[in-house]
Amino acid sequence: MTTKIQKWGNSQAIRIPKHILESLKWNDDEDIVLTIKDGKVVIERAYKRKNIKELFADFEGEYTPVEMDWGEPVGEEVW
Repeated sequence: MTTKIQKWGNSQAIRIPKHILESLKWNDDEDIVLTIKDGKVVIERAYKRKNIKELFADFEGEYTPVEMDWGEPVGEEVW
């Protein structure tokens, strides 16, 4: 597939056809990361870092929080 780089305000833009976004399961306003690798532009989804509740949202087992003693500070960390 061939497309053009077009002016969009003070920037340039490349349109990505809907069928390509659908095949990637990407949505409008998706955050992406652009990098250059071996002279090519690579476009990847920018993954949002999940918090602990999001990471374990589907966990069905039992969990009891436990406080751990990591010992005394040995450097300049703040406890």
